[in-house]
Amino acid sequence: MQLRKYVLHFAIVGFVLFSFVPTFYELSRADNLHSNRQFELVHNFPTDYNFYLSRIRQGLEGRWTVIERYTSEPHHGSLIHEFYLLLGQAGKFSGVPLHRSGDIYHIARFVLAVAMLLGIAVFAKKSFDGFRLTKQFWIVLSFFLAVTASSWPKLLAVVDTAIVPATIANIHSWRLGGYMAWWSVMDSLQRITFIPHLLAGQALIIAIILLVTQKHIVRRSHNAVFIGLLAFLLGMIFPPGLLFVYVVMGVWVALMGWKREWIVPYGAIVMMSIASLVYLALMTGVYPWKRLAEVDIIRPLPFDYLEYGKAMGPVLPLGLLGLIVALLRWEIALFPAVSWVLGWGLLLGVFAFVPQQSPLRFSEMIPHVPLGVLTAYFFYIFRKYVPHAVAFLIPSLLVAVGLFHMYSSYLWQRDFVDHKMRATLPLVPTGSYVMYPLKDFVSGMQFIYDHGRGKGVVLSETTAANYIPAYIGHVVYAGHDNTVAFEGKKEKVREFFSGNMSEAQARDFMSLTGAAYVFFGPQEREDGGVGDLNMKYPFLKEVYRNNQVVVYIP
Repeated sequence: MQLRKYVLHFAIVGFVLFSFVPTFYELSRADNLHSNRQFELVHNFPTDYNFYLSRIRQGLEGRWTVIERYTSEPHHGSLIHEFYLLLGQAGKFSGVPLHRSGDIYHIARFVLAVAMLLGIAVFAKKSFDGFRLTKQFWIVLSFFLAVTASSWPKLLAVVDTAIVPATIANIHSWRLGGYMAWWSVMDSLQRITFIPHLLAGQALIIAIILLVTQKHIVRRSHNAVFIGLLAFLLGMIFPPGLLFVYVVMGVWVALMGWKREWIVPYGAIVMMSIASLVYLALMTGVYPWKRLAEVDIIRPLPFDYLEYGKAMGPVLPLGLLGLIVALLRWEIALFPAVSWVLGWGLLLGVFAFVPQQSPLRFSEMIPHVPLGVLTAYFFYIFRKYVPHAVAFLIPSLLVAVGLFHMYSSYLWQRDFVDHKMRATLPLVPTGSYVMYPLKDFVSGMQFIYDHGRGKGVVLSETTAANYIPAYIGHVVYAGHDNTVAFEGKKEKVREFFSGNMSEAQARDFMSLTGAAYVFFGPQEREDGGVGDLNMKYPFLKEVYRNNQVVVYIP
């Protein structure tokens, strides 16, 4: 009996560890790298990973506000992305050295994943608290349905590519694929320990929805203040999440019927938390923070409603059936889940007409959680009309398919690591290429750090400029989508490194950028095939050289 009591605790730890298995696998293969490459534990994608590490590094350095080191324009610090800076401050307090900022990021993934899954377990428990018959079974089932919820499956053959041509005889295994596989949030294994700020936001969304839909809790003034503080934190960490919570609260009130006694607590929650959105609106009205809003308009995230519906998998139609039944039977205990799903659907529809924000952003509101609960509820009702074995077998099969999806995801991620380990070209990755960095590439950056200690803008191509703020803390001219006027700056950087500027133009450009260092590596060399940059621009003085990188100062 005691073991049954802790089944969800074991499941939470098990799922988090399972989600980390690809990370453990990569760590175990660290010694298999080519001798000229340096190991790094990149998570998700290097451009974003380095971006987050650059914020953590600022906390490790002792800063209390964030500056944008991916752009060279002078500006004041802000509280945007303060979450990562505070992670760095926690690391500083714990004695984490500057070059181990990635450790903080991965520890945060683990801790916040546990918090998020614990929130799902509590939400499932609250949803079935009023159910007497085999309550524990339905709580556990809804938790497993929510966590393992995956796309409608595609059975894919893995072919031995060493044998050419590929035929059906070359198939050595089968795996599951799905829809929207390019969007990591849809991957049931990856999303468990995904990006720290997203996990923190999702954990807060669950907590706030649980609290604001408990009338006996929210009516007490001190509880309303506490919820308002949580909502303010959500707005600072994950602004779309706060907007989502407001909509869920509105749907909840509409379902339950408006009562005047709710004006004060709900008003207090909104008034306390909306300050975070006002701050965000003010800061994104000025550069460099305005660039955050511009990128969503310049390069909106793609979204196809039909594909998204397929990517949500079986819990979408089954959860919606459960929602309809819950409304028809007026199951008040399930109204938090109902409000969550209706709020999610409402925002998906509304933001199809708002160019400033893609509806895809609202796929991050973990809709599989309430849908998993409502799917379990549907089978709870369904069991009354069919043999119990059938009612239990179907959801068990759904969980089994979800677990196979997770295992397939692990295999795909393992293959990705193996391919990355073997990769040798290009020397420096650009675009969608993902590779381990050259040791000479890192050594060139380290020289700049040893020489400048964080002072002085570095001029380089985009890959080096993406690494430099995270690795050595220097400001770069253009290195990330958040660089002000990134598109135009990229062209100027390419013109400079291709040697197409006159000496006078190059001097003016260096003066404009404020660059104290020029990083000249494989990507910079490929811009125009220039072997020695000071042959084109004699005012540059070489101060460091290795096999792949030259560092100049003006």
